[in-house]
Amino acid sequence: MKKLFTGALALMAVGFTYAQANSDVTTQLGNNNDAVVNQTGWLNDNNLLQDGNLNDATVDQSGWLNENDAISMGNRNKIDVDQVGIANYNSTEQYGNRNRAKTDQDGWFNYVEQLQTGNRNRVEAEQDGILNIAYQTQTGNRNRAYSTQDGIANFVQQDQMGNRNEATAWQSGSLNEIYQTQTGNRNMADHAQDGVGNLVISQQTGNDNEAIGWQNGNGNEIYHTQNGDRNYADDWQVGDNNMSDVSQTGTDHYHYGTQIGNGNSQTITQSN
Repeated sequence: MKKLFTGALALMAVGFTYAQANSDVTTQLGNNNDAVVNQTGWLNDNNLLQDGNLNDATVDQSGWLNENDAISMGNRNKIDVDQVGIANYNSTEQYGNRNRAKTDQDGWFNYVEQLQTGNRNRVEAEQDGILNIAYQTQTGNRNRAYSTQDGIANFVQQDQMGNRNEATAWQSGSLNEIYQTQTGNRNMADHAQDGVGNLVISQQTGNDNEAIGWQNGNGNEIYHTQNGDRNYADDWQVGDNNMSDVSQTGTDHYHYGTQIGNGNSQTITQSN
């Protein structure tokens, strides 16, 4: 009986130790691919697939219950993932050549999804805090998407289709939301939020359009809609509950808006 009891304790100890172990599944198909995985802590999970030639991946996980799922299919793609904390999640998929993806998560329950299809695209997501979410999708060539979140429960969604588009989102605070959609070539969206509950929705279709916004305060809203070529919209809000709605259709329109205070509203429509 004593031997049976001792054996049961030993089996439980082994099972408990195994339950706390980290997990890595790395698969490489092709030639001269390189992967470096470092896991420190408990129940971290990494799943990596490299299919092609000369792909490079570095994954660092420190903490508990972090998960990374990454795929590079093509040649000379790079993935760099750094997760520190508890239950952060990253998914990166790259299809094409010479694409680069980077994710840096420090905190709890942060979430990133990245998808790139094409060549020479670059995507980066940085999260510092709790429950931040970023979705980044790029289709085409030489596109750039950057998302930085510092705080609690911020949200970013970036969608780009075409070539040489660039989207930048920066958030500090909590419950802020940025949506950036660009279809065409050489479009640029750059929006920043500092506060609580601010909203940006930016949609651009065409070529060489620019949408810029800065919000400092709470409950501010910016809507940028541009259809055509070489349009420009720039809005700055300082205060609370301000709203700017800008719609431009055609070519070469220009808008610059400033709101300082509370409860201001402006609606701008331009077409040719």
